[in-house]
Amino acid sequence: MDSIIRPVKRSLAYAAFVLLLLFLLFAVNQTAQIYDLTYSINPYFGYFTLVLLIILLGLSLIIPLVGILSLRRKPEVPKSLEDPLYPVYLETLKKRLSGNPYLKARGFVFAEDKELRDEVDRALKVLDVEAGRLVRNGASSVFLTTAISQNGALDSLFVFTSLGKMIWEVAHIYNQRPALREIVYLYGNVFGTVLMARSVEDLDLMDDQLEPVIASILGGSLGSLIPGTVHVTNILINSITEGSVNALLCLRVGAMAKRYSGSVVEVDRKLIRRSASIEAIGLLGGIIRDNTAVVVQSFGKAAKGATRKIFRRKPDPDQDES
Repeated sequence: MDSIIRPVKRSLAYAAFVLLLLFLLFAVNQTAQIYDLTYSINPYFGYFTLVLLIILLGLSLIIPLVGILSLRRKPEVPKSLEDPLYPVYLETLKKRLSGNPYLKARGFVFAEDKELRDEVDRALKVLDVEAGRLVRNGASSVFLTTAISQNGALDSLFVFTSLGKMIWEVAHIYNQRPALREIVYLYGNVFGTVLMARSVEDLDLMDDQLEPVIASILGGSLGSLIPGTVHVTNILINSITEGSVNALLCLRVGAMAKRYSGSVVEVDRKLIRRSASIEAIGLLGGIIRDNTAVVVQSFGKAAKGATRKIFRRKPDPDQDES
């Protein structure tokens, strides 16, 4: 786990340093140009503008720094339930969950007469439901967009942007003000686990489940298309397959993000990868059923529109003369 976190943290720190340096160079260059312009109008006006710009530049650097430092650090996660730090971690987690807006909105209150572990689990289950709804909505959006768009480069950009946004939102559900270290931990673990997911068992499980789900949905939907349009049918099958794969990735990443965000002990990456795959495949059928009709209708309208244009096309005058 540390082997994944350290490179990500170093990369983020290096990128932040480079961006800060570029920002400072740009700011100094622009400040000098504005100062020269205002000084040519009036020296005192130039001095006033220079002081004002320095103050604004300082605030633009200080405010984000204060915001980062004000974030609560993620408490150290115990290694197991028998870890001496486990009770302390539960108390810290209870204090954090007590101020969670999602729990407050649902009237959740910790019962003092019950086991703390059971109450924390009950609170996390409420957040799991909210996070699950967010993940399913994100997967539906990814399915529709990539199935209809069929633009490889843009689709990849959209998927990874959606994954990043979803991870951030899931982290906020469990902790409304995640520390920078916690966000790095979550992004590094989730993307590292997805990129390293090459086990044969996982791939076989996905293939075995995807094929019957897609086949059953297509069997009940293709009747609305124009008869004989084999080419359109093939495009439709490829589109739904593409959307399904991307939606599965979204569901899988969301499941892992939920587990990392809501875990009360250190997690095993292989176990999380496997359980997240099973959960994602179980949810994929509903995503396909809920959204395939929209894809079929879109392709049906496009096919009918193209057919009308073909039959409405005016004959070539040169061909008529010949």
